[in-house]
Amino acid sequence: MTLRAALRRSTQYAVVTVSLAAGLLACLWILRFLWLLMMGNELLTLPPESRTPDLPPGATIVAEGMGCGSGGCWREITVAPAAGQSPEDLAREMNLAEAQHQSPTLFDPGFVDVWANPRNGQLVLGIAYQ
Repeated sequence: MTLRAALRRSTQYAVVTVSLAAGLLACLWILRFLWLLMMGNELLTLPPESRTPDLPPGATIVAEGMGCGSGGCWREITVAPAAGQSPEDLAREMNLAEAQHQSPTLFDPGFVDVWANPRNGQLVLGIAYQ
């Protein structure tokens, strides 16, 4: 076997290996996506913290937890607005005056709903899989 043939063979093995790994990762992503689509909100599955909206300057997280009801579970984050800001103004600044529907991302293949409710001078954020 010549050096050229050996290089060609090792290149082919590398391409096949990388292709199989990429195909396996794609299959796992698709399976996770389908599982979240069918069961995501029925189990104790919560969206990752990366799906939490960014807070504007001055707003601080007061409490974090999980809420559950007949429709499933959600991540619950209580936010104190900046001094002189109302919870409603904070919701508008965060584009949460109305509920948002977020599409899947590369690292989280589920559809996510994000909403905000003013409560006792604070803003309570809810983040859940659809």
